Amino acid sequence: MRVGIPPDLRQYLSMRGASVTGKEEADHRPLTLRSLVVGSFLSLFLGVGANYADIVIKGTYMTLDFSAPGAIFVFLVLVGLMNTVYKLAARQAAVAVATAAAAAALWGWHYYPFDKLPLYSPGVLFSSFMVLSLVANAVLAATGRNLALNRSELIVVYIMLLVVASLATMGLCETLLPTISGMFYYASPENRWQELLLPHLPNQILVNDGHANKDFYEGIGTGAYAVPYGLWLRPLLLWGIMLLGLYLAMVCAAVILRRQWMDRERLAYPLMQAAQAMIRQEDDGRAVNGFFRSRAMWAGAAIPIVFGLFSGLGKYIQGFPMFPTAWSFPVFGGQSINMTLSFAVLGFSYLISPDISAGIWGFALMAKLEKAIFVTEGVAKVQDVWAVANSELLNYQGLGALLAFVGVGLWVGREHLREVGRKFVGLESRLSDDDEIMSYRAAVLGLLVGCGIVVAWLAWLGTPIWAGVLFIVAAMAIFTGLSRTVAEAGVPALISPMVAPDVMIFGLGSNVLGAKAVANFAMTYTFATDIRVFLMGMVANGLKLIEGMNRRSRRYVFWAIVVAVFCGLISSLWTGMQLAYKDGGINSAPWFFNGMPNYIYKTAVDTLKPAGVYWMGIAFAVVGAVAMLVLTWLRQRFLWWPLHPIGFPIMTSWIVDWMWFSVFLAWLIKITLLKYGGASLFSRSRNFFLGIVVGRMLISGVWLVIDFMTGMVGNQIFWI
Repeated sequence: MRVGIPPDLRQYLSMRGASVTGKEEADHRPLTLRSLVVGSFLSLFLGVGANYADIVIKGTYMTLDFSAPGAIFVFLVLVGLMNTVYKLAARQAAVAVATAAAAAALWGWHYYPFDKLPLYSPGVLFSSFMVLSLVANAVLAATGRNLALNRSELIVVYIMLLVVASLATMGLCETLLPTISGMFYYASPENRWQELLLPHLPNQILVNDGHANKDFYEGIGTGAYAVPYGLWLRPLLLWGIMLLGLYLAMVCAAVILRRQWMDRERLAYPLMQAAQAMIRQEDDGRAVNGFFRSRAMWAGAAIPIVFGLFSGLGKYIQGFPMFPTAWSFPVFGGQSINMTLSFAVLGFSYLISPDISAGIWGFALMAKLEKAIFVTEGVAKVQDVWAVANSELLNYQGLGALLAFVGVGLWVGREHLREVGRKFVGLESRLSDDDEIMSYRAAVLGLLVGCGIVVAWLAWLGTPIWAGVLFIVAAMAIFTGLSRTVAEAGVPALISPMVAPDVMIFGLGSNVLGAKAVANFAMTYTFATDIRVFLMGMVANGLKLIEGMNRRSRRYVFWAIVVAVFCGLISSLWTGMQLAYKDGGINSAPWFFNGMPNYIYKTAVDTLKPAGVYWMGIAFAVVGAVAMLVLTWLRQRFLWWPLHPIGFPIMTSWIVDWMWFSVFLAWLIKITLLKYGGASLFSRSRNFFLGIVVGRMLISGVWLVIDFMTGMVGNQIFWI
């Protein structure tokens, strides 16, 4: 008897052809130009709005993590409000014209005499767009059409919003501006930063106005002011060359891995399920999206809305009762058990398999034991690598585990990757790429060219080529591992156990790298360090949504991503400069304008001192890699093994330390429902937990709108 998978079943599992049925593909209408127009505006709006919310309102972060509250909130407004208004108004041409006229009149009345229309104001941008879009909708209504977006167009717009969310604040823009200017403002005779670092860093990538950049950090004032764009243009263009190369490599890597993750391994992509539910229930014949007609969804949404309502009112009404959502109590070994009720984590974690949930919270608690052992045994911190709490050896351990996780994933996907390689060199392949957003040949070429640009940029700064190659390999491996973790485990907030600059600076040391390379790699903390969100992770998740689009439309998604990158970068950087020169960067977001640049330059100076390879850390990385391989083998070999190894590389992260309780709660609810209600009850409960996600994002965005209108600052509803 032959043992194995039948060829037809193997073909189905590998999904070398289309990833969905022809019926679902037929339900998606072709793309039109309006999707790019609407997507471009909303991308600009999110880039402006996210920075305004952080710098001026200081409210709930909307683009800090992979949960992307800003993208979901804007998408909720698009699907639930804008699409509905467009459909209802266009049913009669007269109503459409009257609606547009009323909106224009209201806009004119509010902003008259039109002497205060700053483009960095989210209110000015959104209200202006609504007037213009309603006018366009009235014109279309005369021909029996409307401006409401169809399913394919909604997919494109949401992917564009995800791209901007990965760049607007934590992902790049709010870190880049202070990094390239902060050395001159924070330099002093005591720290000697300029004396020690300037010989190793080209002036072309730094900003110096000759007055320590005081106008940027302290502000010019509320009167008329002029941003010196010429001062920033050359450094930003030089940084842009490298960053666009890096982003090209990220997008291409996501394209290469999409089918392996989505069609062959069937990852869950929990972060995309709320948007996917809205998109799939969009119907041209009904004004209100079907997702918003679900009672279960609104029942779930009511929970975070009530919590957020009480929390927000506490800022306006002194003594107003608020519900606590975080608790902590000390345990042995100087550790504490931190429990935070995060509605985003709870909602997303309910959508993943119980073994993955158990792996996350189980390893998070096991990390407490390991940290306690380190404390009681006196294993002190030697290196100040990023996000270290107890000992950097735990970070090296997590790094080794993450690299092993990536290696296992590439080995599992070796058949797919081999066929991609055959496509690249022009050989016959069983793999079709006509349903990807770009051909595999273009994707592999883009990956190589993008990585080459980063290496060449670092070499131009004075970094040895071999070190640049090692850096980009480590960085892409870390980006890939975190992207896979987010796609599979739905972790809405995540950081790497160790980042590529730390690997180079602390792992290899200045004796091996040289002073120039150390200084250069310290500058890469800007985009490769506190990576709670980054482009590859967002694109890899967003590409889940293209299943069901007709194949020709998918090719336009790549260009929509390119447009979104430029819209996000331009709007975010421009807004950041406008607001910083107006009110002063140090008066806004303290971490971005103070903490991070100080940390970067302090690290650069400290690591210029002679240091060799940190062999103890390398040994712990090997231990972590071996442990990860053993855990993976246990899961594959024994069905009773309870913990998914995906939780091991990230278990020492401070974010997971605060997130584990919500994951545990989702796991407990899910296994209980599955045991007593079966798959049917789980299916019926899905909308309830999607509603929890939607409610959390909705109330956060609504409070930002209220705070914008009232002038309230510091009203942070949820922090994770």
